[in-house]
Amino acid sequence: MRTAMKVRLTILLLLSTGLSFAQAGTLIPVPGFGDNPGRIKMYKYVPEDIPDHAPLVVSLHGCRQDAETYAKAGWKTLAEEWKFYLIFPEQTLSNNLFRCWNWFEADNIQRGHGELKSIIEMIDKMKADYAIDERRVYIEGLSAGGWLVPILLATYPDVFAGGATNAGGPAFCAITARYFWDFWGWWYFNAAKSNAEQCMAGTDKSPETWGDRVRSEGYAGFNGPWPIISIWHGSADNRVNELNQQEIVDQWTHVHGIDQTADKQETLGPNGKIIHKEYHDQQGAVQVETYRIPGMKHGTPIAIDAEQSCGEEDDYILDEGICAVRHIGQFWGLDK
Repeated sequence: MRTAMKVRLTILLLLSTGLSFAQAGTLIPVPGFGDNPGRIKMYKYVPEDIPDHAPLVVSLHGCRQDAETYAKAGWKTLAEEWKFYLIFPEQTLSNNLFRCWNWFEADNIQRGHGELKSIIEMIDKMKADYAIDERRVYIEGLSAGGWLVPILLATYPDVFAGGATNAGGPAFCAITARYFWDFWGWWYFNAAKSNAEQCMAGTDKSPETWGDRVRSEGYAGFNGPWPIISIWHGSADNRVNELNQQEIVDQWTHVHGIDQTADKQETLGPNGKIIHKEYHDQQGAVQVETYRIPGMKHGTPIAIDAEQSCGEEDDYILDEGICAVRHIGQFWGLDK
């Protein structure tokens, strides 16, 4: 009885002080945000004194992470500084034992289905509850989240103005379907695993082939404008081959109708070794950009001691002297 009473009191305290917890930087769970066909969880973050018609950012964690862990990359601090809303979707163990987003499963990478649809329902929920600028909705992700981002940009280009990947890969690299005769799912499990591993090892295809996959597997008949994209990768990533960074470049430059030759290149970071490239359209606007972090393993880069510091170190959140979320936010124009 005493334990039960303590639990009830704790719940009441949490409910009655929800606002103060939000101010302290806690993510707020959002139950009942839609039909949720993907059976995933939603968390939100709403900064203090946010103006009407503010932007919205969706942040997708990587494998073996949850929403709270990946929030350490620094988005909450930026949201308070620049005033935008945040959604942190969270994968469930019942969907994937490693909490990876299922970017290789046919049922989860179609418009109007599975995990993709659940994420769109989260966005719709935020639009219903707050004054969101519908022209400024963005999405970024790490690892499996970084693989899912280009798929979401391809299937919902009418929703997202831009995206960003950390250690991800091109949209629709693997499309594994399950067949009725595979009663126990053993064939499907092995095929999905094999297809995903092949993609992570790097699959070299032409820009036209990758671009055609966006147009054929994504939102059919969409005429643009397509979302802009920022692509981050470490040169020492032993989980997702850095070849995938170039494959994303090939895919999205082709989608935007521009060539694969960078229009601008510069070096950044504490040792001047981080390579930043931009790919412009005919009007000179940046449509695709890349950051290659030398020596970085699998993860999202943050900066602890730099002038523009951000984030908190954790597994796959790595101090490399550059704040990815700040550069991505500037690329999207969140600071304006």
